[in-house]
Amino acid sequence: MITYEIAEMLVKETSKVLQLNINIMNEKGIIIATRDPARLHFIHEGALEVIRSNTSVEITVHNKDLLRGTQPGINLPIHFQDKIVGVIGITGDPKDIGDRGGLVKMMAELLLKQAYMATQFEWRQRTKDMIVEELLRDSPSEDRINRLLSLLPLTLKPPFVTALIEIVDPDFSNQLLLNSIEEKMDNVDVLTGIVHANKLLIIIPNVNSSETERKLSALYQELERKNFLIRLAYSSQVAHMYHIAQGYRECEVALAITDSTYKVIAYTDVEPKALVHQIDAKLAEQFSERILQGSLKNYIDTLQAFFDCNLHIKNTAEKLFIHRNTLIYRLNKIKMESGYDPQNFNDAFALQMGIWLTKNKSTNVR
Repeated sequence: MITYEIAEMLVKETSKVLQLNINIMNEKGIIIATRDPARLHFIHEGALEVIRSNTSVEITVHNKDLLRGTQPGINLPIHFQDKIVGVIGITGDPKDIGDRGGLVKMMAELLLKQAYMATQFEWRQRTKDMIVEELLRDSPSEDRINRLLSLLPLTLKPPFVTALIEIVDPDFSNQLLLNSIEEKMDNVDVLTGIVHANKLLIIIPNVNSSETERKLSALYQELERKNFLIRLAYSSQVAHMYHIAQGYRECEVALAITDSTYKVIAYTDVEPKALVHQIDAKLAEQFSERILQGSLKNYIDTLQAFFDCNLHIKNTAEKLFIHRNTLIYRLNKIKMESGYDPQNFNDAFALQMGIWLTKNKSTNVR
């Protein structure tokens, strides 16, 4: 069936390209789109004849009075999925129209197919969005999820990994991004859904950790190549679809607690930091204030660089562009003033926790 919107698009596009007067009739022979408003919604008996015979019908000045609601021209069936879904009428002398009638028919069927595909994509994506929405509920309904999955069709087999894409540039088309993701991810059962204006969720079923890392790294590289400005975080494995919401929260935390320069983040790589940031806010503040007091706050960048370099003095000095003796002086000063030795594992861990909590007081990750 041709909708009014599609019919109007067909008239507009074909008339513009070929400079012809085009009419579109539906499967009942009613004119539903035309450049002549006076003819709209009238029966076109030439179209009825096309539908009956499944072939083109020419109307001339000699036979137009025999067919109500017609003008000289040619009328051709519009086929879609091996059925007549409408008729396209071209006004004019059939001899002048010539082979352009077949071209108009081809354009009409192509535009109809494109419109159908766009509609199908929107319908499938909305279904996927509803599945994702249900999966992220506190108590998802397995029956509803299975009903929606059967419409696609799509199967979700454990274990699952959840990935969250944060769109840095809001001007990018979500549809274009979704298409690019599904083209790159070769697993047909990958489920993608829009969870926020600037966030897309990917649920990857039936994979192992190394395969997930490879796929998501390749996906990020492909999207970067297409100039999408994004960040991507992915969760640890979960054994049941009821736990996908947990994976989503892990992704949110990973994006929230990492610097924007980190583009692909595995939750398992930042899990200790993530757990620290989910400590009760009051306890966290008390701990950080007790650990990082006085002049120690002036050395936070030095300490973080030292921890990032795995307590390696030479590498830290190079990273900070200072002499190693300057670094050693700072570390000794920290030890003397705070009582915490940055080169001792237990003390270093306490200092690191204090820094994490101080730097992220304003981050809501709970």
